[in-house]
Amino acid sequence: MSLSTVAAPETTVNVSSLIERQKLGGFALRLIVWCFLIVLIDGYDQVAAAFAAPALIQAWHTNAAGFGRVFGVGLFGVLVGSLLLGFSGDRFGRRLTIIYGSLWFGILTFMCGYADSLEQLTLLRFLAGIGMGGVVPNTVALVSEYAPKARRATWITLMFSGFSIGAGGGGAVASWLLPRFGWPVLFTLGGVAAIVVALASFVLLPESIRFLIMKGRDVVGIRRIAGHLGAETQGEDVRYVVDDETRVPVRPTALFQNGLARVTPLLWAIFILNSLALHFLQNWLPILFSMSTLAPARAAQAAMMFPVGGTVGALALSRCVDRYGVRVILLLAVTGCPIAASLGMPMPTAWLFAAVFASGVCVIGSQFALYAVSGMVYPTTLRSTGVGSAIGIGKLGSVAGSMLGGVLLSMHLPVADLFFNLAAVFVLIVLLSAWLGGVTRYERRAEGLHEESGIDLAQ
Repeated sequence: MSLSTVAAPETTVNVSSLIERQKLGGFALRLIVWCFLIVLIDGYDQVAAAFAAPALIQAWHTNAAGFGRVFGVGLFGVLVGSLLLGFSGDRFGRRLTIIYGSLWFGILTFMCGYADSLEQLTLLRFLAGIGMGGVVPNTVALVSEYAPKARRATWITLMFSGFSIGAGGGGAVASWLLPRFGWPVLFTLGGVAAIVVALASFVLLPESIRFLIMKGRDVVGIRRIAGHLGAETQGEDVRYVVDDETRVPVRPTALFQNGLARVTPLLWAIFILNSLALHFLQNWLPILFSMSTLAPARAAQAAMMFPVGGTVGALALSRCVDRYGVRVILLLAVTGCPIAASLGMPMPTAWLFAAVFASGVCVIGSQFALYAVSGMVYPTTLRSTGVGSAIGIGKLGSVAGSMLGGVLLSMHLPVADLFFNLAAVFVLIVLLSAWLGGVTRYERRAEGLHEESGIDLAQ
């Protein structure tokens, strides 16, 4: 036999090892920054209607109550998008789902600037919400799949902080642009930004290399990305593998099979309860503080400490989530319970500001930790579906939290009692987090869970 006819030995490159050796620089930093920008615009567009509402009430001669439907239906659209496009990300890829989801909500947000009635705005916000809801789980999945396991929560938190900055920065944008250009400019700005970033993402946003390998797609793309990750061996005779993943069918029922059968419902329940607490405090703090002893301007300043504390806390705690997993959520809930109960008690203004800041650390910090944990627990072939379903189901808590303040106020309860009732939510989160930690500890040796996630949430 001629030597020329003997096939050259195949070289194997372990992409899992390449990812584990990654540092936060170069390719990884560009990925996080670009996803940060995508979710920043997503966060801005999700709150654009809220900042446009005061001007719209005057322009359309309507009342504030009508905007409850606009906000609620928009949240329902986000719920639908989280579920549908989470599944789409596992089926068709994170990259294309992020791009087309951003294009979708960008176009629909832009069209909101031309609405001339609450009915039109409500429909457009629902449709835009579908695209918005699909972007978050897929960016979480994408960043998670490029992050070393020991720094996964940190990378996800750095990326997802863009959402909070975008949502919080909407107020500054509105205060600057509204007096000069009127309410349509808020939607025009958000829509155009989303469309531009989506189109640029065709060039700048990579697909998950784990996803491509698991699906057996785009060998040229795998080779190029592996080079960015530091692969020294290149060529057509190279085989790329991941050795810390197992294949799981891409279908919703897989979320309740094997070791995930109890993890998924517990994760959903914690998402619902924490989202309830978050949206209750986010939406009702200014009103409740102004009903007590604070002037409206002072009440608004106190309420602003909530998102500030949340962003600071999330960034500060991200390394703890990497190391201790769900235990961080449990600790935050234990700490948040008495802090939430104290918010309705008389105290010096400085102490109130500190208490609101601390409540933001606990509640918003837990929300960031939940995003990170959900990105850790599911395998690559099911990650967008898992994260999307948790975020989508969690929106039930968002809607409930937004409505809860009105329900409790209609019962004519003292303000202090409202915050005591909220503290009970933290007790439930403590119990469920302890249960989730116990389940993951018990099942870490079960077939599928430990190998698929590569992490013990209760470690």
